[in-house]
Amino acid sequence: MSETAEADLLEAIKESLQKDGTLGRFKGEIRAAVMNVLNKNSGSGDAPKVPDETRLINELIREYLAWNGYLYTEQVLATESGQNGERVARDVLTTKLGVMDDAKTAKIPLLYYIVSAFQVSDDKP
Repeated sequence: MSETAEADLLEAIKESLQKDGTLGRFKGEIRAAVMNVLNKNSGSGDAPKVPDETRLINELIREYLAWNGYLYTEQVLATESGQNGERVARDVLTTKLGVMDDAKTAKIPLLYYIVSAFQVSDDKP
């Protein structure tokens, strides 16, 4: 196989992997694995305690990322923040935030709901 044909084949494979999301998933998994290795080898022992507010914010961001299909970014955030376990249930988040969730708001991430509640309308004087 000539160099040109091989380069074309490799480019076609790369494009195909990008289109179906496989390449992005691999990149996300590699980043998460690298972060795990770095965290294990840091030698600092136990990770510092993350404040509850930070954990809550991270969970809101994770929900937003997952809802928008940014699964690999969500995976890396979970690894970097030390929140590798299951995501916090939505009802737990709404209780902690003191927001009411109904059929309409349950369809969107809580972050959207919070931002829309505080957004200033252009209609107001």
